[in-house]
Amino acid sequence: MQLKTLFVVICIATVSAVANADASDHLSTNGYLAYSGQFPHHAKLFVTDDKTFRTYGSLITPNYILTLAQWLRAPQIKGIIILGVDDGRSTETQQRFNFTKSDIVLHPTYNIASIRLDRAVTFTKFVQPIRLPRLSDTRTYEMMEGTNVIGFYGATRYLRNQVMVNEVCNPQHPEATIKPEDMCTNAYIGGSLCNRDQGTGLIIQDENGPILVGITSKVYECELNYHTVYLRVSGLRSWITLNTDYVFDF
Repeated sequence: MQLKTLFVVICIATVSAVANADASDHLSTNGYLAYSGQFPHHAKLFVTDDKTFRTYGSLITPNYILTLAQWLRAPQIKGIIILGVDDGRSTETQQRFNFTKSDIVLHPTYNIASIRLDRAVTFTKFVQPIRLPRLSDTRTYEMMEGTNVIGFYGATRYLRNQVMVNEVCNPQHPEATIKPEDMCTNAYIGGSLCNRDQGTGLIIQDENGPILVGITSKVYECELNYHTVYLRVSGLRSWITLNTDYVFDF
């Protein structure tokens, strides 16, 4: 009788613990609230063809952003870019820009595009470009901490994940083949995004501040908890030089 009672108590405790873990998982995998001006390079894109959809990008100069190409291939596409999104509580920090198909340059092979803004941004605490890897930077960023930004609805949120070795990520990923031009972050160290937010920038910090090292290309619901995949920026420096006004440091 005592053993049966003990078994029932253990089962109840286990179910309670699982329920609590599930409840906390939703919070831990949906990132942390960004503070005001924390990610001044972060851009929201509202892209219109026959319908309007949302994606993300990163400001790299007063005139250009980098984003994914896959949402920008339609012939009559146009859109709005919003910078200075801040913490989502006010529009006073925001700057808005228009773009059309003629402002877009698509990479012929890889899933990246540049967009020229219809005017130069005004730099503020909330709107600033982000650095790209210098020409002499040969790092793979493996095992370093990377930060990604999310959040169309409500306040901006972010996650910090460990950058993985490609040879480790590839066999663990059930839906992607990880190539040299890709990089992954570990969903088990830092959590995963709960929205399919593509085009956002993967940022690492060094002694000189933040650097944009990847562009989110494959991201999955947090229930799946798959590793997030990015297009590696350092492999695209020549193309970026030709198709934006960014000047790389050596």
